[in-house]
Amino acid sequence: MGRVQFDGCTFDTGPTLITMPFVFEQFFASVGEQFSDHVKLRRVDPACQYRWDDGSVLDLPFDADAVPDAIERFAPGDGASVRRYLQQAREIYELTKNIFIFSPFDGYKEFFRPKNFSLLPKLGRLKFTSKLHDVHASMFRDKRVIQLFDRFATYNGSSPYEAPATLMVIPWVEIGLGAWYPEGGIYSIAEAITRLAVSRGVRIHRNTRVTSIRTFHGAASGIELEDGSFVRADHVVSNADVYVTRTKLLGKALPQPTDLSCSGLVMLMSVNRENYSLQQHNILFSNDYAGEFENIRTELRPRKNATIYISRAAHAEPNSAPLDRESWFVLVNAPPKGVAPNLDPEHASVWKGHEEEQAGEVLERMEAFGLSPHVRQQIIRTPDTMATEWSSYRGALYGSSSNSMFSAFLRPRQRSTDVANLWYVGGSSHPGGGVPLVVTSGMIAADLILSSQSHR
Repeated sequence: MGRVQFDGCTFDTGPTLITMPFVFEQFFASVGEQFSDHVKLRRVDPACQYRWDDGSVLDLPFDADAVPDAIERFAPGDGASVRRYLQQAREIYELTKNIFIFSPFDGYKEFFRPKNFSLLPKLGRLKFTSKLHDVHASMFRDKRVIQLFDRFATYNGSSPYEAPATLMVIPWVEIGLGAWYPEGGIYSIAEAITRLAVSRGVRIHRNTRVTSIRTFHGAASGIELEDGSFVRADHVVSNADVYVTRTKLLGKALPQPTDLSCSGLVMLMSVNRENYSLQQHNILFSNDYAGEFENIRTELRPRKNATIYISRAAHAEPNSAPLDRESWFVLVNAPPKGVAPNLDPEHASVWKGHEEEQAGEVLERMEAFGLSPHVRQQIIRTPDTMATEWSSYRGALYGSSSNSMFSAFLRPRQRSTDVANLWYVGGSSHPGGGVPLVVTSGMIAADLILSSQSHR
């Protein structure tokens, strides 16, 4: 989560939507507080507006019970299928949440623990061996409805054409559990956690770069800072990308990870206020979705007709911009940071010097949907930016993708396997990316630390 301000506008720089608010409620309750006393959440209704370049538009309601009827009006014949789909998605979520999300995870061994024996006869219902897109194509008639549900694979940086259909849990989480937005913007959650931590005696050192994690007899002993000072610690928790932590901070020589999640091209734009009939969250779909994901897999930059996401904070927070303008967060999924052929990989990026060109292509693509915003000022962020600012390998937003039925089993756990008292949290570790899962990863790590022998 981050916040920037320019041209009188305020922008969230990371997530733009909150799902699974009960995770925050549990987190605050764990320290004797009520989340609602610190952060006020509001329903986002409609949850999202979807547009296609044939001129069709669908506002998807917040209320899950209203979604099938809205789909039926939009695509006659698919409403009943959407209702069945959401029922199946909810079942997969209920069957898997305590193993794959809310508990420490020990790979395949989890299925052989007595507490999980009841799941074994139901494994076929989890759709591990089916592709997400294939399930959607088999259930829905209208290609636009297929594309709408395919889109949820991008929530953890994956491709619907490769990811297992188990990811049906993602649309259920947003549609079934609701889409929410906090008063004051997403960053208000980070501020609330900061205030609470400080009130409990936590010391926070901002703008303080860690250069290495020191070990002693195979255990983490503390961190070294950029100024050469050393901070001793009983435990070290890293929310940087796990691969970056192990290679850059521990100095390990490791093979480069494959099948990374996607990155993104982000444009934070101050635009003149005009009536485009947009909602708070908006999707402008590509007219070649399969080609878009193939491009992410094989190319270095997004194609010109890539899907565009637009978040308008002023829709929910009028004070986030003056009356004559709006703050737009615009995102296009992009391949992880790549390097142009025959150039030094440490210094030559395919993005450097091409940021304005890429942003211009996004604006040009918007015109196909009747949008021609007048951009007053903008900040452009690329996979290069994300790799630098967030310590994510090649700017991949969620570490490894979920483009395999084995992805969940291969994702790094909270407890380091080779350094004692070192713990991994964040989107590249179990249980994965997205605000509620990242918070959950921290809560799992905290519980493991408190129960570890070395902590007693």
